[in-house]
Amino acid sequence: MDDITGTAGDSAGRGARWSVGVLASGVENLEWLDGGTAPSVGAAWAAATAAMMAALQVWGRQEFWLSVAGAPVMMIPGLTADGRVDVDDVRAGLDELAAHAIYP
Repeated sequence: MDDITGTAGDSAGRGARWSVGVLASGVENLEWLDGGTAPSVGAAWAAATAAMMAALQVWGRQEFWLSVAGAPVMMIPGLTADGRVDVDDVRAGLDELAAHAIYP
């Protein structure tokens, strides 16, 4: 694929692309925060998860867009009982998605 959402090439072993962006409140366009190519889909999920966790610290409860090896994910984090962004739930959700991702 030629965009930032898929694999880095047609040949096996060339890596998997990932990206993380935010659509902040009151803004019309997505701002890409981080992205790259990892050696495997699992490594791409790990990198996207790490970038997402870092973005939560900066942006708080916003609308986030992730893409890992062509799998699009949109999320708006929830809040804990005391009103903080529920980072544990975000991490658990991303870990579950990564575990269920099946690629050849």
